[in-house]
Amino acid sequence: MIDGKMVVAWVPYGRANTVSILLEYLQRDHDRGLLDEAWLCLNTDPDQTEDLAWAYRIVKERPWAKLRSRPQGVIHHPRKQRNTGYFCRYMTDPDTIYLRFDDDIVYVHEDAIARLVLHAIHGEQACAFPIIINNAICSHFLQRDGRIPLEWGEVRLYCMDRKGWSSGKFAVQLHELLLSHIDNGTVDSLYGHTDWQLPMGEQFSVSCFASRGSMYAALDPPGVIQPDQIIEEESWHTEIAPRTLGVPNKIISNAVVSHYSFFTQHPFLSGTDILERYRMHAKGLNA
Repeated sequence: MIDGKMVVAWVPYGRANTVSILLEYLQRDHDRGLLDEAWLCLNTDPDQTEDLAWAYRIVKERPWAKLRSRPQGVIHHPRKQRNTGYFCRYMTDPDTIYLRFDDDIVYVHEDAIARLVLHAIHGEQACAFPIIINNAICSHFLQRDGRIPLEWGEVRLYCMDRKGWSSGKFAVQLHELLLSHIDNGTVDSLYGHTDWQLPMGEQFSVSCFASRGSMYAALDPPGVIQPDQIIEEESWHTEIAPRTLGVPNKIISNAVVSHYSFFTQHPFLSGTDILERYRMHAKGLNA
């Protein structure tokens, strides 16, 4: 718990290969008393037998990890990202802060969870986002503050910017930058001087954020984003919720995580050793 609030990490789960890395960071922060539970929210297809077997094994080995299935009676969209909003139906405890992690978040700085949760409790925003390495809008702000070279190509304040969202070469440069900071113990050199307020009601890639259970409890019916069978979770959290609540989202600029790949970048990244280098960093956390 943090400041009297229970803290739950939830992961729209589909890929054991990358969640096995993320899980090491969640284990670290569970052991530190910062994280009460982690939910693997099953967003898999029936033929993903190995991924499903891994998830069932993990929850047997780690009692603080739980499985969450899609609620009964909802439409199963073939585009998996359209199913993730259903899991908000489980997030209606007003005394809990919920931390969302994409299933390919492969690095979580040791201060990230506590800082995100504290902002979710005490800050004035709909959702509190960290600096997400390999997120176009975060790259825009990092570049504006001189943390990412302009020589790599300018990134606009747009979530699907061609350079920041679709360029595999740019993604490799970002990961190499972060990995060098991890190696040298200088990740804090990426921090901003102030938090960054996001444009009100504009789309943002939701790879990681903290939100209050009270926000979902206040919905009618509780936990049902409206209409959750049409609106994507990303659109609801970044476009609809800020406008409804009258407060913008914020990027907490002294919390850092790393998002491995957008589908547009994956063919380029798969030919590198970047994922295995992240795996090696995570491997020693809980030895």
